[in-house]
Amino acid sequence: MRVIALIFVTITILSCKGGIIDHKRINTEHPTGVLSQKAIPIDTADFQQGYTLLKQRCFICHMEKPDPSKKSQMIAPPMVRVQQHYKPAYPSKEAFVKAVTDYVNNPDKNHTLMPGAVKRFNVMPKIVYDSNELRLIAETLYDYDFNVNSNGTVHGGGMGMGHGKGRGQGRMGQGKGMNMNHELTLDNGKKWKLDPETFDKIKNISSKINNFSSNDLKDYRDLGKDIFDVARSVLLDTSHKGEAYTQLQYFFHDLEHSMHALMASPDVNAGKKQITILKNKFKKFDKFFEQ
Repeated sequence: MRVIALIFVTITILSCKGGIIDHKRINTEHPTGVLSQKAIPIDTADFQQGYTLLKQRCFICHMEKPDPSKKSQMIAPPMVRVQQHYKPAYPSKEAFVKAVTDYVNNPDKNHTLMPGAVKRFNVMPKIVYDSNELRLIAETLYDYDFNVNSNGTVHGGGMGMGHGKGRGQGRMGQGKGMNMNHELTLDNGKKWKLDPETFDKIKNISSKINNFSSNDLKDYRDLGKDIFDVARSVLLDTSHKGEAYTQLQYFFHDLEHSMHALMASPDVNAGKKQITILKNKFKKFDKFFEQ
């Protein structure tokens, strides 16, 4: 049974809700990377087939959405978190599908957009899929609206940050003993001690953000990638353990939406807005961490 379960482990994580979709709302991309809902019946044969494949191949190991009551049963991140991490980074459907299928075909921690998930659950096993089925799964994951219930009613405020308060199982930041709100705390009134290398990595990217100035959109997107690379390298560092590491997860969790939005900035003004937000968020680092 263990082998069978692994064979079905897919793109990301969820547990099957069952039932056939009659009408859902399809997610449409927003230039800022924030997703909105558009009322469109999802009753095409391809979508129904893709959803069936999601249930058969993915939901068996990945919860559809976070369920705090089943936290101990999680063996992979919820599928909704996969969508929330990949869609801002790959706003177009074709790019999203390629990124997801490439990763499933060749899982690699150095290419993941979910380092926290890899840290907790390890890299997913390489699974051989029919290429057409895998593409259909990825297309359906792009279109599927996890914020709609069986009656077709949207609950919640759209995709938002990807891990808002109360999320329970966030993926950029998920540690044992985490509080539900992912709030940074001090170590008995003192700052958390970090090793010099980690501390310097974060301080250097913070300095780069604070001194950043450009009118070239590519520079903004590249900076977003640089921030993400630092976050990924820190969160995948196996030397980090204990509560200090959990606090680092909380710190990067708070940055995640802005980081992805910066990578997907549609124009310079949108990039400048995210830079301002990130400058303010990085101020927390000096309040809670030291070397």
